[in-house]
Amino acid sequence: MNTIIKKADKDSISEAVALLQNGEIVAIPTETVYGLAANALNPAAIEKIFTAKGRPRDNPLIVHVTDLEMARGLGLEIPPLAEELAERFWTGADFPVGLPDQRGSLTMILKKINHTIPTTESPLQEVSCGLDTVAVRVPNHAVALEIIKLCELPLAAPSANISGSPSPTKAEHVFADLSGKIPLIIDGGACEIGLESTVIAFEEREQDSPAIRILRPGAVTAEDLSEFADIKIDKSVIMKTGGTSPPRSPGTAYKHYAPKAQVIAVTAENKNAFVQYVAKNAADGAAKLDFCETEEPRLLFTKLRELDELGVKRIFVRLPKPEGIGLAVCNRLIRAADYNVIQI
Repeated sequence: MNTIIKKADKDSISEAVALLQNGEIVAIPTETVYGLAANALNPAAIEKIFTAKGRPRDNPLIVHVTDLEMARGLGLEIPPLAEELAERFWTGADFPVGLPDQRGSLTMILKKINHTIPTTESPLQEVSCGLDTVAVRVPNHAVALEIIKLCELPLAAPSANISGSPSPTKAEHVFADLSGKIPLIIDGGACEIGLESTVIAFEEREQDSPAIRILRPGAVTAEDLSEFADIKIDKSVIMKTGGTSPPRSPGTAYKHYAPKAQVIAVTAENKNAFVQYVAKNAADGAAKLDFCETEEPRLLFTKLRELDELGVKRIFVRLPKPEGIGLAVCNRLIRAADYNVIQI
């Protein structure tokens, strides 16, 4: 298959829409990372996503919609708390002046209304991998929203990369991973946020008070969400978990985000301690990244890919404090290091 990159414009968007409506897969830009999109209601199209990425068949996909009403039309239960969060964190919200634009970067796991019927009868069976829930978000990106709107279809869109590798934040990253496997990449420029969306699930606590469990951290932080409900951070965010149950969320059950180079995650009280540790342990072909001081979170995946291109064999990374967006950075780097963290 010949893979073509086309700049996002009226013609390329129309071409993407036609391909998606006819059961093909297309890489599209979003504000988080590039997504590999397909009609969420077409089992054959969804299978193409899993095949192109080499994605495990029990790893559910996020469904992208234009608004809350489109999500409701998929036969999903929308609890009051989800409506509040959608108003604040999904595209179209009246976002407070002076705060960073995190709109769209929140994925909510919602129950299917008919979750008591056999899962094989659900139109979202393939994207949910047989679960009674579906992960849904509204991307905050004009191109992605226009494509969904013109398709008049919900689009499943995991990251447009080989499963387990660093997520793509530029069209050329997608091409490097999926050339020859997909027909079209829509180039919308570099992703603004550069980290996948925050994924949350809803839980009931004592006296029916709602709680939010963060399954994957992102730009919408625990601190942002705490004004709406009690927050729980799932243990899989920072530690390896066992068990045979299927994952509830993308990016929680397997080694993810890893470059070809070995990632060595380090926690250090200060820059000097980190620099000294690297100097003592690094050999030829090693590099270091400090996400406490010098590296921007939105460039995390770009930096990892650049170091791979340079032939770096080992990457020492200093982890930021696990608070705010730092929790998302820690999560990605710890998973890239396969949960091996050195404390100095």
